[in-house]
Amino acid sequence: MKILGIESAGITASCAISEDKTLLCEYTQNHKKTHSEKLMPLIVKAMEDREIELKDIEVIAVSRGPGSYTGLRIGAAIAKGLAQAADIPIIAVPTMQALAANVFDSNRYIVPILDAKAGRVYSGIYKWENDNLITVKEQFPTDIYELADIIKSLDKECVLNGDGSVNYREILENSVNNITFAPEKYNILNASSVNYVGFQLIKENKMISCYEFSPEYLRASQAERMSDVK
Repeated sequence: MKILGIESAGITASCAISEDKTLLCEYTQNHKKTHSEKLMPLIVKAMEDREIELKDIEVIAVSRGPGSYTGLRIGAAIAKGLAQAADIPIIAVPTMQALAANVFDSNRYIVPILDAKAGRVYSGIYKWENDNLITVKEQFPTDIYELADIIKSLDKECVLNGDGSVNYREILENSVNNITFAPEKYNILNASSVNYVGFQLIKENKMISCYEFSPEYLRASQAERMSDVK
């Protein structure tokens, strides 16, 4: 099964093509949030370089959020448009689960942290069982201090990754003992991890139509939050 993966939840614009669990190609640009300009050309190049046409793709895996509102909307629009054109299903991949999939450690929990600014973060808790990434706690919005308390309450050590683990490292190191930080290269959102988790979800029969898919923001936009203050 050929899977086209799309990641646009953060600063990276990334696409990947996989055959089941086997990665065929991946193109990622980690430069600004210019997904409207960069993402579709990356997809076209990936397909051209692998000599794959849209009719060869059987499912589109897309990062469903949380993350950048604009980035998620762009990724969703591209995924829905391609899926509708090819009459193929979508698999909506939780962004935090895909970020956790960057790290393999069968002995510790994986805790991805995505920085939502001003001390706010998105996170989730995961663990590996054989080749499957199991959800211990579904992705959720919180603040860095509450997250530190959650991590402290866990029954084994954790590996942290994502830009939030970098930006709030000092707070976490001063608050929690049972943690290890993943190397820098595992902190970046990418489409190959979206595809890996997507294939797992496909086997669980969680595919949906393009008409059913919408991004999951987990938190109101800044404009919505400001309107509530008035």
